[in-house]
Amino acid sequence: MNNRTRDWMTGLLFILPATILFIAFVYYPFAQSIYYSFTEWDSIRPAKYIGLDNYVYLLDDSKMLNAAKNTLLITAFGLAIQNPLSLLLAVLLNRSFRTRAFLRTAFYLPVVVSLVVTSIVWGSILQYDGLLNALLERIGLADWSRDWLGNSHTVFPTIIAMTQWQGLGYCAVIYLAGLQSIPQELYEAAKIDGANTGRRFVHVTLPLLMPAITIVVFLTIIGGLKMFDIPYVMTGGGPGSSSYTLTLAIYNAAFRENTYGYAIAAGIVLMIFIMIVTLIQLRITRRREVEI
Repeated sequence: MNNRTRDWMTGLLFILPATILFIAFVYYPFAQSIYYSFTEWDSIRPAKYIGLDNYVYLLDDSKMLNAAKNTLLITAFGLAIQNPLSLLLAVLLNRSFRTRAFLRTAFYLPVVVSLVVTSIVWGSILQYDGLLNALLERIGLADWSRDWLGNSHTVFPTIIAMTQWQGLGYCAVIYLAGLQSIPQELYEAAKIDGANTGRRFVHVTLPLLMPAITIVVFLTIIGGLKMFDIPYVMTGGGPGSSSYTLTLAIYNAAFRENTYGYAIAAGIVLMIFIMIVTLIQLRITRRREVEI
């Protein structure tokens, strides 16, 4: 055995344990999931092959379609509202002022606290006899009081507002790191050339901030499409299915309705959709990245 073959065999032996574990706990379960998505299976009785019926039913399931609409709305609000606000917040916190360190900590604190804990606290605040309605009554706005999480017209906007609040600090930190990596010499050169604050932001800050924008947009899309914790803890998807998200609908289909084959099919469709959207997003944003 020559040295090249020996080195190849040695490397193979090193990666073999990890490869076996990866196949056993990733590839094999994934292959099983694909098979079960074509079956009617309740995890107790033997799976019955039904072809594409699960995937066809996805197009007629009102709960799943409503969950898809809610999930896309959460993602869209994250892209349209949370991202610009977090960028603005990062620009403001990048300036030098006395309470900067305190405000940076305050805005990032919701990210540190567990989503479950945050959801429980906000759930108690937003109840009909909770702190928010009590405050509205104190300041003379009792007519605005309502059951924020028990009303089908207010529950989903309330959840969207909470998700934007919770993720704002995390996105701002990424933008802040990107802003601090931009050399000040570029701003000074642009200022000498006569560029005002707006032009410096558009022609210097934004192009050099594109790597951070790529990351934030990617995380926002992924976070929105797999949103589960907040609606599960705060409302359980109710009232009715007005605050359903796709992951919550998949969870209920599997563990409450025992339609595992259908839930797996929905999960695979969601996975494929996330892959397509993120690949398109990365392709678009990475083209606009520039190197310092």
